[in-house]
Amino acid sequence: MEMAQKWIDEQEAYNLGDTGFLVCNSHETEGWSRYHLRDTPAHTNVSRVPRLVGWCGSYNNVSTHACGVWKVVRVAKNGRMLITETDADETAAFLEEMGYPDLTEGD
Repeated sequence: MEMAQKWIDEQEAYNLGDTGFLVCNSHETEGWSRYHLRDTPAHTNVSRVPRLVGWCGSYNNVSTHACGVWKVVRVAKNGRMLITETDADETAAFLEEMGYPDLTEGD
C-alpha cells in the first residue's frame, strides 16, 4: 500500500528523515490552510487532551486538525518538504519515543 504524501512549507527544526506530528491550521472564512510538523501533538482547545488524528477545535475562525505522524522524505532547494505518512510500526515507535505511547487514532 502506498502511503500518502504532501508538500509543506519550510519547517525550521526538521531535516530529511525526521518525523513529527502533522498539524493543520485552516481559516474557516478566508480559506487558507497551513501544515506544520511539531514535536508535540495537537491538543483539543477546551479539554487540552492530546489528539493524534481529528478536529481539535477553533479559535478566531482558525480551526486546528491533528493529522497523524509524518516523516520528511525530501527537502527541495527552496526549503519545501515532501512528507509521507508513517506506517503503524513507525508511528508506534515515534509515539513511544516522544512520550505518548497510549495516543491512538481513536483518542
